Amino acid sequence: MRNEDENERGKMTAEQAMKMLKDENVDVTLEQAGKVLDFLRLLAKVTVLNYLKKKRDEKDSRFICESEYRRAGGKRLLTKKSRGNAKKVL
Repeated sequence: MRNEDENERGKMTAEQAMKMLKDENVDVTLEQAGKVLDFLRLLAKVTVLNYLKKKRDEKDSRFICESEYRRAGGKRLLTKKSRGNAKKVL
């Protein structure tokens, strides 16, 4: 039943992997083919997660755009206003 479920979801079965490896002159047992598939799935998952994390970090660290925050990156947020009637203390 498990092999049928994996095929429905598009996953390769250990039997299919064993046949594919045999076609490439690599003799493995059914258990070894299953372990190879588990390792490749883990490697693919880690690779995708690292790629997505890198993309997210690039997006978070981009420069501030004027159109998005209605200001340019190098300008001051609060400008000093001159007080014409204030006396200089220093």
